[in-house]
Amino acid sequence: MTIIVKLVAKYAIWLYAICAFGILIYLRAVFVAQRERAQAMFSLERETAASRGYRAAVMIVILLAMGGGIYFVSSVLAPQVEAAPEATPTPTVLLLPTPTPSPGTPTETPTATATRRPPPPRPTPTPEFTPTPEVIPPNCPNPQARLTYPGVNAVLNGAVQIFGSANIPNFDYYKFEFRQTGSTEWAWLQSYYTPVADGLLGVWDTTTLPAGTYGFRLVVVDKTGNHPPPCEITVTIAH
Repeated sequence: MTIIVKLVAKYAIWLYAICAFGILIYLRAVFVAQRERAQAMFSLERETAASRGYRAAVMIVILLAMGGGIYFVSSVLAPQVEAAPEATPTPTVLLLPTPTPSPGTPTETPTATATRRPPPPRPTPTPEFTPTPEVIPPNCPNPQARLTYPGVNAVLNGAVQIFGSANIPNFDYYKFEFRQTGSTEWAWLQSYYTPVADGLLGVWDTTTLPAGTYGFRLVVVDKTGNHPPPCEITVTIAH
């Protein structure tokens, strides 16, 4: 269901155009049917023309209803679906009962055995210390399309809340994209259609991704399809 809502929201303009084109075709069919009915000399011809006009009118009503449904899905359902974080299942711990010896059950008595001197302990090598990269605040080109959390070199795990601003002039929507180190293609993650100023932009569930270093960026798009330079950071996902 979520995939269908996203597809309808993404291609809403094309779906509107298809509905409008169909309405124009059936409006023409209604006018032609009315003209043929007015010019018909026999009742059978008038009934046939009236039937065609009725069917065309029904199709117009159906297309209008489809347009209303597309508007409802793209304007109401899509923002709710995009803003709702996916629920992370909570593991269930099954507690097994501890067996209790019944009365009368003989218990084993430990038998003294000769002990051997343990070997001398081996020296344990000291692990090398790996410094943790310093987390740096993001340096975004546009203050109205910027991330404030997480920062550069941040270590992420689980569901991570993303904070910042996405509030450019003539705002249309903003989206999250990511790519693993070594990849040249950005993968779409989420899209939102409500502007945000210094607040919660969304939630990134990193549990489905393998551990490693990733690039993450915020892209804010205006109604003309243009966008300022994305705000990009490098993070590490650890499980």
